[in-house]
Amino acid sequence: MKVLLDDVQDAPQGWVRVQWPEEAYRLLETGQVTEISLDHDLGTISAAPATTW
Repeated sequence: MKVLLDDVQDAPQGWVRVQWPEEAYRLLETGQVTEISLDHDLGTISAAPATTW
């Protein structure tokens, strides 16, 4: 599964879009994520913990 964490943009075809880091963490926990793309600007929300998963 390919995951896009972005609060504004839509995911490309074949990707799953999530808007909150917690959603990305839940998907990472499934062990099915093969690629992840993190928005560089989520406002005050940090996706940094996902980079060390």
